[in-house]
Amino acid sequence: MAPITQLAKNANVPKTDHSEKTAINALYDELSKGIKSLKKGDVYTIDEAWEEIDQI
Repeated sequence: MAPITQLAKNANVPKTDHSEKTAINALYDELSKGIKSLKKGDVYTIDEAWEEIDQI
């Protein structure tokens, strides 16, 4: 029988259709957008930045 702590961890893991590779690719795409924006010299307010973060 599995330890209780392991069972508790498994019970709290949400079931999703996202694979680790999909998540990493999405993160990479967003980071790439940020780097391109930085290189162009785009400036955002902190509120605009949080709005972008909340959409992800």
